[in-house]
Amino acid sequence: MTQEADPGRLAGLILAGGRSARMGQDKASLEWQGETLLDRARALLRATGVDAIHVGGRPDEIDGLPDSEPHAGPARAILDATRLLRGQFQRLLIIPVDMPLLGPAQLTPLLAAAPGQACHWQDQPLPALIPIEACDRLHDEDIHSIKRLLATLNAKALALPPTGPRDPFININTPDALAALKRQS
Repeated sequence: MTQEADPGRLAGLILAGGRSARMGQDKASLEWQGETLLDRARALLRATGVDAIHVGGRPDEIDGLPDSEPHAGPARAILDATRLLRGQFQRLLIIPVDMPLLGPAQLTPLLAAAPGQACHWQDQPLPALIPIEACDRLHDEDIHSIKRLLATLNAKALALPPTGPRDPFININTPDALAALKRQS
């Protein structure tokens, strides 16, 4: 007998299925402060209190989810994840693998901000929190970017929290960006 999952649960999704073309190597396996960016993202989601962690575009990972169309972009990966997780979870907290400075301070406010509504930080499409069932009515051909996905879901844009000397929303997309981050550590 299988037990039905609690639909009120929160899933975490790490977007890690990109080509990493500008970086020249897999960003998920890059090391910073003694751990890979993928392990760092997993630890962040665990610290935030998600019930399960999934890695988009990485079916080879134990917690990985396949993309229906590899390298079709992060918006498609999010929609794929919502289809695979529907009925198991109510909400999806989404982070990219290449934002190593994100912390709980950038994620926990999203969880309480707008119950039942998608939300993200103003001028920052990621991280984001979306209700999974709200994506049921969306069609892949209409959604080509995360910004479009959030607009279609009528996501609430929260005022950015104060940040310290380093921008927690910085993406590490190039070897130069990684080197700069390491110099600042």
